[in-house]
Parts: sequence; structure tokens; C-alpha cells
Amino acid sequence: MSEGVPQLAVVDDRRQIAVVEPDGARRSLTGADGLLWATWGRFEPDHVHSWPTWSPDGRQIAAFRIARDGVGSSVLVSDAAGTTGQEVADLGKRMPIYLQWAMEGDALAVLSQGDDELALLLADPHGAKSAQDSMSGSPLYFTWLTGRRIAAFLGERGGPVLTLLGPDGTRTKLPGVPGNFCAPVALDDDRVAYVAHHRKRVGILVGRTDGTGTRELEIVDGLVAIVASPDGRSLARAIAPDGTGAAYRDLRVLDVETGRTRRVADDECTAFFCLPDSDDLLVARRHARKGTFSFHRTGPSGLSAPLIELDVSRDLRFYLRFFEQYTRSHPIIDPSGRSLVVAGTKSGSEGGPRLFLVPVDGGEVQDLGEGVFGTFAPSQPRPEG
Repeated sequence: MSEGVPQLAVVDDRRQIAVVEPDGARRSLTGADGLLWATWGRFEPDHVHSWPTWSPDGRQIAAFRIARDGVGSSVLVSDAAGTTGQEVADLGKRMPIYLQWAMEGDALAVLSQGDDELALLLADPHGAKSAQDSMSGSPLYFTWLTGRRIAAFLGERGGPVLTLLGPDGTRTKLPGVPGNFCAPVALDDDRVAYVAHHRKRVGILVGRTDGTGTRELEIVDGLVAIVASPDGRSLARAIAPDGTGAAYRDLRVLDVETGRTRRVADDECTAFFCLPDSDDLLVARRHARKGTFSFHRTGPSGLSAPLIELDVSRDLRFYLRFFEQYTRSHPIIDPSGRSLVVAGTKSGSEGGPRLFLVPVDGGEVQDLGEGVFGTFAPSQPRPEG
């Protein structure tokens, strides 16, 4: 890979987990070639895997493990070297959906689907404590806050609410009725952004995580998606006027302090991402006629030429559909903002999906080999202790 690009956790073409090093070397963690969770002597592993995600210190990887026959799933945690690992949550017959590390790295929140509702459980990544059910409802979108707190858009019998869940199980309801199926966004230690019906209109709200105050950042109309900049000082937002989320327009950046907005682009897009240390954004656009996605940098000069265009893998297509939830926990842009990792098939290519490392400033795309999804580690592992 390019110099300075951090490690990647990837799902390969057999749905096993591997780590790709900065020099491009690939090390399997699962399956017959892996150090962990292996089924020795078998050509085809008994289990498949999905949604690997790095711990905040870059030392561990959590992923879902699903029996190939579809009966039974669990959450596994491995160190990045693949020398130790263990099952930390048994989901039984529930369908695994999403998992996210706590900001402190000492817990995992795990979302799964049962017969008629979603459930959120909390797991100890060290396996010292049994996983505990936390909340359930439909829909259920969430994000970790500091101090082992969770902000959740939760569908309950009385209607949807934006709830703050404390480490002791206490719940605090924030003002407004969530009106968009998108995750709340942590801005800093004290504030969370979300979209809700409030004072007889729909707005992007910023609420204090102690429940003491909420203010309106912008009035909006349509289905709204929001993501935060890495420093939490601004929000990127776009609106799907028809309310379906199939295509967003009117992409803007909002200053969290002043509420001022800056138009970035009005081109249709499926997903968008903030770039570290830059006012530019990265957008993904779907081309309905061809069935492909293209990725562009956008700023004052408008959309760049496509950085890459491909028929994306099923995993990446799902990711782009729910990008607001996944962008923080499963970043496809490296922490420096220089590289993008995507998975799919280029036009005219044979075989299954491949992983590509794409320079965000343009330049030569690097083929990383077969794979259906990849996500970047933090830039540097944090020292122990």
C-alpha cells in the first residue's frame, strides 16, 4: 500500500478476515490459513465472517462470525496479530447487523435482528463478563458517547425517541421526535446531533448529553442524512427531497457553533464523507443505468472526475446505504484523508470483487487482491498502559 497508510481489516472472497499491512502483505486471521478460529484440515471453513471493526487503539479487531449453514452467529475479538482471540457474545439464531466499539475500547455494542425487532446488547471485549441485553425496538440506530454512554434513536410502542443510555442503565430522553431513519452523531464529550420533529417542524438539533439543553441548527424538509467532521466542529448534510434516500442533493456543511451553511454540491449522491483537515468532502454516486458507483472528491471547484468507478460488492453497497451509521466505526477513508478503500468489480473485469486502494487526490489506483470489504485501522496503535 501507499507509504503511511495504516493497516486494513478485510473480508476476503471466502468471507474470512485478514489484515493487510502497509506494505501490501496479507495475513489471514480466520479460516484454514488463519491463526485463529480455524477449521483445520478442511478446504471450506465452517464459518463466514462480516463487518470487521478496529478497536480505538488499533490493537484488536471485532467481527461477526456466522455458521455457513445459517444456524448460529457470534461476536469474536482477536488481537491484530492473530495470536489470541475469543468469542465474546453468542447471538444464537439472531441475525447479526452491526457492531461498534466504545470510545474507551472497553465495550462493544452489538445490534442484531430477531423475529420482529432489533436488539442491542453490550459485550465485554475481553470476555470476562457475559454479554448483557441493553435495549430493543424498531428502528434502532445508535452511537457511543464518552463515558460508556450511548445515544440511540429507538422505536418504541409510544413512538420513536432519542434516548441517552448511561453506564448504570439510566435513560434520558432528548427533546423532539426523531423523524429520519439515521443514527445520531456524537460531536464531542458534551453534544450529540440528530434530526427530529421539534416545535412543529423538522430540524437538525444539537443536544447536550446531560439532557440540559437542545438547540436547532437548521430547519430541513425531506429525508436528511448527517455525518460529523473528525473534529466535531461541523456537520455535512444532504437531503433526499422524495424521502426515499435513493439520491441525496443539496450537500452542505454546517458550522456547529454558528449554524452557518456552505453549499458544497447539488449533484445527486448516495453517500458522503468528511475528509480530515480539509473543507472538501468525498461523495459516492450511483449510476442507475450501469448499476455502478463512482467516487469523487468535491469542494469549491465542484465534483472531481471519478476517482474510481466499479460495480461495488454487496457488503459495500449495504455500507453505502447506511453510511451514516458505519462511517465512524468502519472507516473506508484512512485517518490522514489521503486514501479510500473500496471493493467491487471494474467494467470488463472477470472474477469476483477485488479491493482497491484509491488516492483521494487522484492518482494510480492500487489493486489489493480479492475481497468484499475493507476498513482502516486508526493511524497508529496507542501505547499500552
